[in-house]
Amino acid sequence: MIKATILYSTDAVIGFTVISHGDPIVCSAVSMLVINTINSIEKFTSLTERDYHCTWDNDGGYISFSLNGSHMRDTGAGILLDAMVLGLESVRQQYPKDFKFEK
Repeated sequence: MIKATILYSTDAVIGFTVISHGDPIVCSAVSMLVINTINSIEKFTSLTERDYHCTWDNDGGYISFSLNGSHMRDTGAGILLDAMVLGLESVRQQYPKDFKFEK
């Protein structure tokens, strides 16, 4: 089972943690959403590595990302994180037995 936890500051998404492996289709979908979000934040916003915290294991069973403050959402990172949550909600609806999603 894959487990995703969304991190909030007040009502705004500021990060997430994803752990474990699961069904290959679900794992691929979640991985694509998460990695694309991080890559998009790096490429399309003015944030630098000192504006967020990102850790992962090389086996692919863990990744965590968080902005260093809710004001960082204003760089465009907020809409990217919100879009990721929307995608993760769709995956959870389609594969409820394989994906646990905490908001």
